Amino acid sequence: MFINLQAFRICRLRSQNIQTLSYEERIELWNLENEQFEELIIQPTLSYYDRYFHRAPARTDGGLGWRNMWSRLQEDDAACLQLLRMSLPCFRTLCNMLQTNYGLKPTSNVSIEESVAIFLRICGHNEVQRDVGLRFGRNQETVKRKFKEVLKATELLACDYIRTPTRQELYRIPERLQVHPKYYPFFSGFVGAMDGTHVCVKVPPELQGMSWNRHDNASLNIMAICDLNMLFTYIWNGAPGSCHDTAVLTIAQESDPEFPLPPMEKYYVVDSGYPNRQGFLAPYKSSRNNVVRYHMSQFNYGPAPRNKEELFNRYHASLRSVIERTFGVWKKKWRILCDFPRYSINIQQRVVMATMGLHNF
Repeated sequence: MFINLQAFRICRLRSQNIQTLSYEERIELWNLENEQFEELIIQPTLSYYDRYFHRAPARTDGGLGWRNMWSRLQEDDAACLQLLRMSLPCFRTLCNMLQTNYGLKPTSNVSIEESVAIFLRICGHNEVQRDVGLRFGRNQETVKRKFKEVLKATELLACDYIRTPTRQELYRIPERLQVHPKYYPFFSGFVGAMDGTHVCVKVPPELQGMSWNRHDNASLNIMAICDLNMLFTYIWNGAPGSCHDTAVLTIAQESDPEFPLPPMEKYYVVDSGYPNRQGFLAPYKSSRNNVVRYHMSQFNYGPAPRNKEELFNRYHASLRSVIERTFGVWKKKWRILCDFPRYSINIQQRVVMATMGLHNF
C-alpha cells in the first residue's frame, strides 16, 4: 500500500512540467524515485546474491567429525567395516594407491583419508551429502567437491582392476574349475559367467519411457562377466532399463571392438535370456510338450533331475550362479546402487564403474 502511494505521488509530480515544480517538490520527487529504485531493484538484487552467491561462513569445527571417526576406526575393526565397507588395512592401501597412482591430492584442510571416507560413506550407505557434511564437520560444497575428486580417481582404479582377459588367457582352464569334480571336465570350456542386472537411475521425464523396466522403475541394464573368483572381468555400462539382455549383448558386441568373444570350444555360461550359440552356453528350455526345470530352487525343494536335460540344467545353474552371487555382494555393499538414486544418470553410470572397481579391489 505504501509503495502504491509512492508510485501515485511520483506519477502526479511527473505529470506536471518539471520547470513548474517548486524546489521542495523537486526534492520530494528525487527522494521518492530513489526510495522506489532501492525498494524494487537494489533490495531484491542483494537478497538474491545473499541467497545464491554469498558463501556461508567458514566452519570453525572443520574435520572434527572425521577426527572422532578416525580414532574410532583405529580402535574397532567392526566399526570400520560398517562405516567404510572395508577393513582398515584395506582402506589405508586404497588411499595410498589413489594418491600415488591415480592423482588424488590432499588439501591443507582435507586429507586423502577423509576425502576417501566421504566417498565411501556416500556410496556405501547412500547418504545425503548434507548429512555427510554434518557427520564430518564439513560444509556441503566441500563434500560435493571431494566426492567428485575421489569418483574420478576411483574410475581410473576401476580401469586397471576390471581387466578383460586376453586371448591367451581365455584358452586356459580356470584352476578353481579343475579342482571341482562337479564341473570338470564337463564344463571344461567355461571362461566366465554372464548376466545382466538393473541399477536404479534418476532420469528426466522425457527419457523415462526408454529407461523404464519390468519392475516399474527407471534403471540401467548392466551386463557383466565374472570369473569363478567372483571378480568382474567385463562390463557394458549404459544400456537403458527397457533393453532385453540379448539386445544389450548385441549392442556390446557391435559397439565395443574389445569385447572378449570366447575362442572356439570356449564359452560363457548364460541363462535362458541369452541365445544358445557359439561362445554362449544356455540351458535347455521348456517346450509346449516338455517342461524342463532350470532354477536351483526347483531342484532344492523338488524332486531330483528326471532326465539328462534337467541334470545338465542343474549343474549349469549351479555354475552360473557365481554371477548372481557377485551381483548380490556388489549391491549389498554399495547401497547407492539399489536405494533411491540421488544423482544424474551420468554420475550414476560413473558410480557403477567405480564401485565395480572397488569390488574387485
